[in-house]
Amino acid sequence: MPRTPRSGKPPVRFPDPWLPVLAPARGPTAVAMYLRAHLYGAAVGRSVLDRCISAVDPEDRVRLVPLRAEFEEEIDTASRLLAVLSPLGTPGRRLVRLSAAVTLTALPVGPVLRDPLARLAVLEALRTLVVAKRSMWELLAASWVADGPASAAGRSGGEPDDNDDDNETGGPDTGRLLLGLADQARSQEELLEQLRRTYGLAVFE
Repeated sequence: MPRTPRSGKPPVRFPDPWLPVLAPARGPTAVAMYLRAHLYGAAVGRSVLDRCISAVDPEDRVRLVPLRAEFEEEIDTASRLLAVLSPLGTPGRRLVRLSAAVTLTALPVGPVLRDPLARLAVLEALRTLVVAKRSMWELLAASWVADGPASAAGRSGGEPDDNDDDNETGGPDTGRLLLGLADQARSQEELLEQLRRTYGLAVFE
C-alpha cells in the first residue's frame, strides 16, 4: 500500500509590520497636499520667470514683465486656499523661496542664459510649469473646492464658520475665481508657446 506523502511545511509567516499603514489621502487632506506641492512649484515658476525675462530680447521682455504680478496673485490665492484647508497652515514665503532657490541650482544663470539653447530651455521649463498650473486651477474648479473652501471644514468634521467675513476665498465666487485663474494661465501658456517657437526656430536655423 503506497504511503501517504508527508504534508509540506507550513508557509512562513512574516511578523506584522511595526509601522502602521497610512490610508491614502482623500478629500480636504488630499487637496491641501496637492496645493502645497503646487505652491512650491509656483515659487519655482516665479523665479524661472525672472530668468526668462533676463534671457529674452528687450521687445519680448516687455511682454513677460506683466506676468510677475499675475504669478504673485496666483501664489497668494493658493496660499489663502491652503490656509483654509490645512490645519498646518501655509509655508512661509521665505521657506518657499528657499526651496525654489535650491531647485533652480540646475538651471543656467548669468551670461549662460544668453546662449540661444539655454534661453530655449528656460522658456520650455516655464511653459511646462504653467501648463501644470493651468491643469491645477481647472481641476480645482471642477471639484467641490469651487463651492468655497468653507465646505472643507464640514468635510473634515468641523462646522463652517458662517460669521467669518474675512474669508476672501469662500463663497460662490470661488468657482469663478478658479476658472479665471485657469484662463489667465492659458493666456500665459499661449504667450510662452509663441516665444518658445520663435527662439527655438532661431536656434535651429
